[in-house]
Amino acid sequence: MIKKNNIKVCIVVSSLGVGGAERSSAILSRMLVDSGYDVTIISILDDTVYDYKGNLVNLESLTSAYRGLRKRWRKFIISRKVLSNNKFDYIIDATSRPLWFKQWFINTFVYRKIDTIFVVHNYKLSGYFPNNRVLGKCLYQNSYELVGVSKGSVIHFKEEYSLEKGRCIYNAFDETHWDMLSKAKADVVEDSYILSYGRILDESKNYSFLIRTYAQSELSKKGIKLLIIGDGPDKTKIQNLVKSYGIQEYVVFKKFLENPFPYVKHALFTTLTSNYEGFPMVLIESLAMGTPVVSVDCKSGPSEVIVTGKNGILVPLKNEQSYTEALNKMVEDQGFYKRCKEGTITSVSKFKIENIIPQWQAILPRKI
Repeated sequence: MIKKNNIKVCIVVSSLGVGGAERSSAILSRMLVDSGYDVTIISILDDTVYDYKGNLVNLESLTSAYRGLRKRWRKFIISRKVLSNNKFDYIIDATSRPLWFKQWFINTFVYRKIDTIFVVHNYKLSGYFPNNRVLGKCLYQNSYELVGVSKGSVIHFKEEYSLEKGRCIYNAFDETHWDMLSKAKADVVEDSYILSYGRILDESKNYSFLIRTYAQSELSKKGIKLLIIGDGPDKTKIQNLVKSYGIQEYVVFKKFLENPFPYVKHALFTTLTSNYEGFPMVLIESLAMGTPVVSVDCKSGPSEVIVTGKNGILVPLKNEQSYTEALNKMVEDQGFYKRCKEGTITSVSKFKIENIIPQWQAILPRKI
């Protein structure tokens, strides 16, 4: 039986579906509830894919009869009422916050006097901070805490906005839950394949880079396919790029899946080619499944997880030749590949829930 600690926490999210930040917020709710916290989740959008624990307040569903400004105002009223009536000890704001005036309004009139922890999920700060450094510092200087999901992102926003507060708490993973998901039945590709999965947005994820390097590699000649799982605004663009290289026979597209773990587990290795990240859960998910990773060294996250020759290969950012060589090495050097695969699971042990939850407990203590 879970021992309750009577500490009330409200997690504010954009949604609980389609995205690494959303998945990590769902995991956070589960591990807090399992540690005795009384958790409520306020979700702005009606998109619930990932397993969560706690009471869910779905603002989109509750305001479905409204449109435009009236809808946004109703969401504000409901949020304020939920926070006021429940007397939360802490708020964890895990949303993106690109509009500084809107966030100032929320901080002032919705969160008000509740201790608020703001989570920064990306190295690219425009989704969380205004361009003006003075405004950025004013927006967060009175926050209870600022949490970045990688060491690199914390250093970045503290230096950029001259902030004293800021600590790194990595996204956690639930080993037992993921193992269960990996055993689910799935229409797994019969051929050997490498994998890329996530939102297909080329500006940030750089799928064009992946297609070019795969086309230049020896993988298709060896019958090793590239499986891409996900949807997004640039999916058609990437499919057309595949056709232009004449490799459509070897590149397989699947739509977004709530449970990609069976595919992750059976892949030769996964790939990450992003221009920037926060702390890409693709890395942790893959390594936890025993699957090595070939990743570019983007800001931030990969260099804090991937060690070349231990659990995959870390390649300089935007270096197509090096990335192509890395793809080839993983399939041509079996001794190297075996060492990488053997080192995967142990390399992510520090990200397990039991190692991450104490860090959250340290900033969510019982109030006297």
